[in-house]
Amino acid sequence: MKSLTTLLLLASPFVANAVAQVVPASQAGTGMRETFKLLDAPVPWVIVLVVIPACALLAWFSYRSEPITPRARMFLTVLRTAAFLLLFTVLFRPVFVQRREEVRPAEVVILADDSASMRRKDDYAGDERARRGLESLIGKPPAEAMRVELERAALDGVLLPHLKSKGYTARLFSFADVLEPLSEPSALTGRGHATYLGDALQAALASHRGRHVTDIVVVSDGRSNGGLPALEAARTAAAAGIPVHTLVVGDTRPEKNLVIELSEAPTSVLDGDEIAVSVRVLARGISGGGRARVVLEEMRSDGGNPRPITEADVEMDEKGTKAVLVAPPGTPDSDTNERRFKVRVEPLPDETLKDDNAVLFSVRVNPEKIRVLYVDAYPRYEYRFLKELLKRSDANIDVQVFLLSATPDFVQESTRGLPPLTSVPTGRKELLDNYDVVILGDVNPYSISPDPARCEEFMASMREFVERGGGAIFIAGEHDNPLDYVGTPLGELLPVIADATTRNVNAEVDSVNGFRPVVEDGAAPHEVVRLVPDPKINRALWEDEGGLYGCYWFFPVARAKPGAQVLLRHPSASNAHGRFPLLVAGYFPAGRTLFTAIDETWRWRYRFGDRYHERFWRNSIRWVALGRLKSGDRRVQIDASKSSYDLDERVVLEARVLDEDYRPSERPAVPVRLQHPDGKTTDVTLGLLPERAGVYRTAFDVERSGTYSAFVENEGARVASVDFEVVLPSRENADPSPDPDTLKSLAALTKGRGETLPRVRELLDAFPGGKEQRQPISSELRDAWDHWGTLIAALILLTIEWVARKRLELI
Repeated sequence: MKSLTTLLLLASPFVANAVAQVVPASQAGTGMRETFKLLDAPVPWVIVLVVIPACALLAWFSYRSEPITPRARMFLTVLRTAAFLLLFTVLFRPVFVQRREEVRPAEVVILADDSASMRRKDDYAGDERARRGLESLIGKPPAEAMRVELERAALDGVLLPHLKSKGYTARLFSFADVLEPLSEPSALTGRGHATYLGDALQAALASHRGRHVTDIVVVSDGRSNGGLPALEAARTAAAAGIPVHTLVVGDTRPEKNLVIELSEAPTSVLDGDEIAVSVRVLARGISGGGRARVVLEEMRSDGGNPRPITEADVEMDEKGTKAVLVAPPGTPDSDTNERRFKVRVEPLPDETLKDDNAVLFSVRVNPEKIRVLYVDAYPRYEYRFLKELLKRSDANIDVQVFLLSATPDFVQESTRGLPPLTSVPTGRKELLDNYDVVILGDVNPYSISPDPARCEEFMASMREFVERGGGAIFIAGEHDNPLDYVGTPLGELLPVIADATTRNVNAEVDSVNGFRPVVEDGAAPHEVVRLVPDPKINRALWEDEGGLYGCYWFFPVARAKPGAQVLLRHPSASNAHGRFPLLVAGYFPAGRTLFTAIDETWRWRYRFGDRYHERFWRNSIRWVALGRLKSGDRRVQIDASKSSYDLDERVVLEARVLDEDYRPSERPAVPVRLQHPDGKTTDVTLGLLPERAGVYRTAFDVERSGTYSAFVENEGARVASVDFEVVLPSRENADPSPDPDTLKSLAALTKGRGETLPRVRELLDAFPGGKEQRQPISSELRDAWDHWGTLIAALILLTIEWVARKRLELI
């Protein structure tokens, strides 16, 4: 009845305008609304079942006996009924209610995933519809776009404009391991080290308690790897009556992915060196085994297609399979003195993720020669063959030799063109300026010089020499090395623990049977003991009867120091720590050290000539020299605080700079060049630390994963460099595939909608608008009948009836 009486009053132009008059609300604040109401009207059923029938019946009785046509009778009855209803409407006291209201716009909370897995690129192979949908969204093939780019495009181009047009207030948040306000979608970077979806949803609900939140939208790949379970947080949203809508970012097909990881690669080699790289291939979501092909390619400086170098087939296994590929010596780029490589695994036909099928890395080729100082006590066979080898075998090695037992008139030997030594250099400046590697044979450190002070100086200088990147090789002997080094600075450099209490115990000798060393890691041998590229042939060369000639003597050290790497072991002799180590590599801290417990490498010349004897010592010297060769002028050392950073971490670089007199530098800053994985270089500046003379530091963020190189230049030439790797955080990299099932269950539990990103426009139907909340503040009543419009309406009805009766000659 209220609607009928309202229709009657709409005959008045004023009433029609008044009913429609609603003062629109601003985005937030107060508004005015005016409505029509019958204050004294009975309950609706009385109006419908009593008042209206009574008015109609009374009007019909008024004309039931009149001699007119049925059509005319019906017309007059309707007019009379309307007049009666107008009368009753006035009696029911019609009023306009003007309300002042607090208007609270509908709020939509948007949670955008900003974890590192959002930097992955999905292939969408075989899903043409999804590819077309995403390409229309971002304007380029989706396989070339990171998930975070697609996420930004969906928010900026579709969802946010729609919410604004429908009167919603969008509240943006990013989340990874914590929930943070987001100013705009372009601020999403995909750098978070974990995804706590449940925590983010719970925090969003808690922070918006008491607000008019009508919906929550989660844009994510759905792969939560910590915190509160997402479905538990969804139950809280369901209890609050807030639907959670989800948008899945990424290829939602079951994961089928080959991943290649760089296990080991040299950062620097000498000109003419082979380059060995060790990789691991993991097969995720691939059943049935099979084999995959790993290819090592060298990048061209002109930007052309990479040049294939070598390849290997590996078993596809979820736990990973290791492969070693070796690049032969080659010519570096003339501008950077680097060789850039790509190692890749050929993708499967329907692989879901292909952005982890290749790894780029660079290797610096050092053109300078390695300068070696070799000191031994007496002319044993190891000394005789090794010093001749160093003098003539490698054009990249310059050597100066000093034999302590030689007579004063003996001319100490050296590479042609280098002056012979007259004494062992003992000063730190002499060692730092003139040598990269020092080889100590069976030398008593207190026999270096007749002057005990110079002996002490030599040991202290050797410690600083290695600490600053120099290399040291210790060749055990029957008299002094390594036992006389225990408790001295030289003992700190040893990568093994030698027990001084065994001084009177004879070294292990088997003059009849001999032994062959056993390679510690035969499948992926250390570069020092890799005499040939093929691991199986290399192992046979070391261990089999037809390989290298065996040894008869070794010095039994207790064990390797923590952090040191055993390269060769005795095949049978052992102690409480296991089989005795025969060759051990170590670090201290920027320099490298190598200890060999045997002094019979000269025997390896049997049957093979100098081939493997030379290769072993060349490998050894070059490996220990690499720490030194990173600092071209020997006064600048640059290091990263870590060798590997997660993408969300800041990279910290620190340089130690000495002046010409090897004193800490006082200049205010050091410029450094940073080479990115794609070969692009940028500039960073290291500032002097006020509390530490000669030490410079800076910290910065990087935008993508890969291998970086930071280097200091002097007149266009690199004088110091360091390499570090930036990787996806381990949690994010463990399983980067989307989890659509979790997001679908989350939406279903809260009665929301779950869609994939290509179908983002389908989600817009969940936001029709008109959901703002209005809370009355005050109201004012104004009588509607006390107006000229009401009188005109009554006069119109009565006039029409009077005219009709007149024409029908009823009056």
